Amino acid sequence: MSESSFVRAVLVLPVSDMNQARDWYANALGFETAYLHNDPVEDPDGNYAILRRDGAEVHLILDEPPRDHPWTTAGIGYLFLLVRGVDAVYQQVQAKSVTVTRGIKKEGWGARAFQLTDPSRNLILIAEDTQS
Repeated sequence: MSESSFVRAVLVLPVSDMNQARDWYANALGFETAYLHNDPVEDPDGNYAILRRDGAEVHLILDEPPRDHPWTTAGIGYLFLLVRGVDAVYQQVQAKSVTVTRGIKKEGWGARAFQLTDPSRNLILIAEDTQS
């Protein structure tokens, strides 16, 4: 019998405007678009994208009614990014005039974290685990 293992988990965030979302993640957090699923005629802006920065990967899906699944509704996502050097990331975000919805604070579980909201109203928590 072969052993099984989980390889990785992928977060898919629903967004209301693919171009706006991709631009925001690039400008605010330094993510690059690694893949964009689009059709030049029917969907030139794309309806699915894969963004990467360092070891993090975020997938975006366009909120396109009618929805087969309610999880694709823009604004209901929650992205939790673990980083090294949360203070430096915080300073980088502030230097780009990105709106911070909650400044850095120590979390009850030991991390230091701050919070953003993307243009589609998805919540983003950027944290550094200070316990390890």
